Parts: sequence; structure tokens; C-alpha cells
Amino acid sequence: MRILILNWRDTKNQWGGGAEQYVHELAKRWVEMGHRVTLFCGQNYLQDLPTEENVDGIRVVRKGGQYTLYFWAAWYYITRFRNECDIVIDAVNGVPFFSPLYCHKPIVALQFHVHDMQFFIELPFPMSLVGYIMEKFFFRIFYLRTPIVAISETTKRDVANLGLSEKNTSVVYPAVTKNGNRLINHSTQKKFSRPTLLYLGKVKRYKRVDMLVRLMPEIIKRVPGTKLLIAGWGTFGPYLTDVSMKSLVKNNIKIVGPVSDKEKWQLMSKSWVCVNPSLHEGWGIPVIEGNIFGTPTVSFNVPGLSESIKNGQTGFLAETENEFVDKTVTLLKNTSLRERMSKNCIKWAGNFDWDKSASQFLRILQKHVK
Repeated sequence: MRILILNWRDTKNQWGGGAEQYVHELAKRWVEMGHRVTLFCGQNYLQDLPTEENVDGIRVVRKGGQYTLYFWAAWYYITRFRNECDIVIDAVNGVPFFSPLYCHKPIVALQFHVHDMQFFIELPFPMSLVGYIMEKFFFRIFYLRTPIVAISETTKRDVANLGLSEKNTSVVYPAVTKNGNRLINHSTQKKFSRPTLLYLGKVKRYKRVDMLVRLMPEIIKRVPGTKLLIAGWGTFGPYLTDVSMKSLVKNNIKIVGPVSDKEKWQLMSKSWVCVNPSLHEGWGIPVIEGNIFGTPTVSFNVPGLSESIKNGQTGFLAETENEFVDKTVTLLKNTSLRERMSKNCIKWAGNFDWDKSASQFLRILQKHVK
């Protein structure tokens, strides 16, 4: 089968995140199964990535910027891809590619999460309003009969709230790369000597990482010596750096920045607790990645994270900032609770496997190929 994927970015893009990881992990497994996969995505002109290259057997084609790639996707499909694919995956990152307008091959929409008011948090006006209207109204109009794959039950419900049929939406969960678990034995890896919190992920406004900086004085007051590590980067990075440097506890906060897989695994295995104050997620890959090493997560009770975290078993879900601090302090102070949750985390993470997800998604594609 020849599969064409339309996605906003790829894993080599410096702004890539969980969506790009999801697409790449599935695509490279489809290639290993004998299928041909082409990924069309936007270019990052600051990085000057190749217009076309082979990555893990995937043909990656890059063209267009943050907004213009949608026009280039249509042009490339009409002029190059239409005779080179059997099915199209239209990955929705807030704004879909509107492939039903120009593509006559079978289409499956891949929905990471519904952005809703997040458009107004992340984008300037009027682009925020345009994105909101496209998702709220036009997505339903043009994708009414298109089969959809959501990455969680939360996302599936949010898609249904847009007016699309739940019966037409399947769920294929993200998984985790277990290489780190083989390289770093969680049973022998020593934790940091001092209480350490870890945020790992994109640094964007809706992730609310600056909230962690603001809450740190109270956490340190109750658990002296606690350190916060922030691993990752994004458009909100410069502001976060400024806020951190102005904090009264700046010496207890370290912005690590982008990390390699091995560095990520080391941080997750050695940290005491992962923290995620995000406003909304489609799922929460870093949560499950931390779980591989037995590290629980404290987050808010928000879409996505409320599904990836088993409240009271693999972490805590807070309703308020005060509760977020309370639960974090509880985990830092209570060694036996962390150890009990650690065992639950490892067991929970074992349910998610990329091979399983790739096979599940492939069966959906095969069902719709004519």
C-alpha cells in the first residue's frame, strides 16, 4: 500500500513535538511492513532542512511555511502525489489540510486534539479567529463523511462535540519508545540526591510552564531544596527564561532546553516526580514515557492528561493550583507512596506499544482502500 501523510511538521523540525513523534513512529513501522510512505510537511527555513530526503525509510517532502504549507500540499498532491498514493492521512493540527476538496483517493483524518480556545492563546489576531472558525465550523462541513482516527477517547469526545459522528471515529493511542528502558535500568538507576521535579515537553503558552516557576517558592518552602528541571523548548521559551531569571528561587530552577533521547531518559529515570501544568492535551506522551521509569506525574484534571494519568495510582490530577502544590509536596515527602506509584507506573506504561498502535492504524487504512 502507498500511504501519503500530510502533517504540519516532521521530527527533524525544531518545533516538532508529540504529533510528529506519533506520525513518525507509525510510518517507519509501516515501511518495515513493506508499505511505501510519503510524508509531506512544512519547511523550517531557519534550519534549512532538505526539500526531500529519506528518514527511516520514509520519503519526507518539505515545502512551505507555517501557513503556506497548506497551499503547497494541495499543489503537490495535484501535480505529484495523486498517482503515487492509495490513501491519504490528513493530520489535523488545529487546521486540517482540507484534502477532501482536491483529493479523490480515500482519506483518513488524524485528530490529535481539538484546539478550541487554544487558538486565542497561541495565535495573534486575526489568525486565531480564522483557526477557531475553521475548526469549529468548516472541519465539520468538509470531513462529515471522512473516517477519523483520534489519539484518545478524550479527543474522540471533543470531535463528537464538533458535530462529527463518534461511530465514524476510531481511537489509536500513542505509545512510548522502550529503548530507554533497556539502556537505563530503572531498578538500579539512582534518583537525584535532592528532591527534583521535571517538566519535559514543548514550551508553549498553553502548556503554562511559567506556572511552575510561580509555584516553586511555595513548594520549596514546604520541601526545602527542591529543584525544577525544564527540558524542552518552544515559542514561549524566551519569556519563560525571563520569568525564571526574575524568580526569587531562580537558583532552584534550571532550563535544560532541548534534549536528546538518551538525555530525556536519564532525566525521567532520575527525577522524583514529573509535573505537567498544561491547559489541554490530546493524550500526554511524556507522562507515559516517565511511567516507563516508574516516575509518577502531577497535572491538572484536563482533557488528555486525565486519561493518560490514573489518578491516585500513577500520579495525581489536581483541580486547583493549591491542590497541584499539595499533591506535588505529598509525593516529594512520601517515599513509600512514590515507590508504590512507581510500580503502578511501570505496569501502566506496558499497555502502550508502537508496534501495536501501528498495526491497529494500518487495519483502519486497509479497510478504506478501494
